Amino acid sequence: MYSYASLSAVEAGVGATPLCNGAELCDELRSGDVNSFTATYRGDPASREIASMSGFRLIADPSPLTVGHLLLLPERHYLSFGHLDAARSDLVRSALCLLRPLYVATFGQMTILEHGSSSTIPSACITHAHWHVLPIDGARLVDVIARDGLVAVPLPDFTALRQFAAADRPYYYCCYGDSSHVAFDAQRRVRAQYLRSAVGAMLGIPDPEWDWSLVIRKNLLRATMVATQGWRERLAKVPTAPAVRA
Repeated sequence: MYSYASLSAVEAGVGATPLCNGAELCDELRSGDVNSFTATYRGDPASREIASMSGFRLIADPSPLTVGHLLLLPERHYLSFGHLDAARSDLVRSALCLLRPLYVATFGQMTILEHGSSSTIPSACITHAHWHVLPIDGARLVDVIARDGLVAVPLPDFTALRQFAAADRPYYYCCYGDSSHVAFDAQRRVRAQYLRSAVGAMLGIPDPEWDWSLVIRKNLLRATMVATQGWRERLAKVPTAPAVRA
């Protein structure tokens, strides 16, 4: 089992590259006219971006499992949030200072999920780091993960994920409130899109309709964009002093 006491040995910034040409999310971040979102939604809405936050983007998930299903991602290319350098990790904490109370006030509760990619095992075919932000009960999801045979290990905060990134190992991350957990599939028995399937089971979505490519639920994305109107200005200025754990 991994230890979380030796994070200082991990070099800041490992795994960062400026571009990932042709990869999902990266083309869209570069404001290209042709990408999977524009091809799917055909201008309704014209954009799924909710806010730009000091090097990060907050966008609606293109195939949402529920209203309020968002993605938080760095503008610079990283394989996972475990690969973020120390400065960007501080910006993530600061961004969450603004996002968490606004999100909870709008959607009721907030859980962060990530399937962190390695160089050989991508997250659901997407190799650009992204956090799923969902209005679900994170403690209940940790129970689902345990039921499925994965051990969810408590973390001090998300920066402990650097240990997995340094080892080039994929992981499943879950954060809710002040609690952070990581799990991994040692024998690679977990199905593709595992976290989506687990959330889908919690939400009563029939198997396999949680698959992002099978059921798009455009109405949920549009409802999410309406619910988050006005967030851009409120999230535009990320404070420099980190004050929350994630």
